[in-house]
Amino acid sequence: MAYITAAQLSNRLGAGLYARLTDRVSGTMADAGVAQQIVDESEAVANSYLARRYATPVDLLAHPELAAALAARVLDLAEYAAWRGSPFVTDLPQRVQKLAQQAGAWFEAVARGEVLLPAAAAPASGHADARGPLYTAPERPMRAEELDGL
Repeated sequence: MAYITAAQLSNRLGAGLYARLTDRVSGTMADAGVAQQIVDESEAVANSYLARRYATPVDLLAHPELAAALAARVLDLAEYAAWRGSPFVTDLPQRVQKLAQQAGAWFEAVARGEVLLPAAAAPASGHADARGPLYTAPERPMRAEELDGL
């Protein structure tokens, strides 16, 4: 399940700005393919951070309480990507830059384990076992000191 959709990006930007930022030819007609590419790239960036601690993509059916938190930050990344990728924009608004920086910082903090996803139960780990190896080998019958001189 995706964290955001192109329709959510359109709603956030408004019809006119959405068309300007997704149309790479004239800046007047919305391009759903470009919008979907922006959404996919933003989700990939989010997953690159989340994968350091969790299995990705995070299962929003199992953890619906995470949908709003992830959608807000992925939309921040998507809006930044839309502005950055448009050939009709020379300067990105400070608000967009700040939101993208904050989203990136949040994802980085999640990746480092400083911020935990606000789930009722922790999402699946991206590792086989978060506690590390559960098996230890028995002591060796002969150690290097005992073999000295053989």
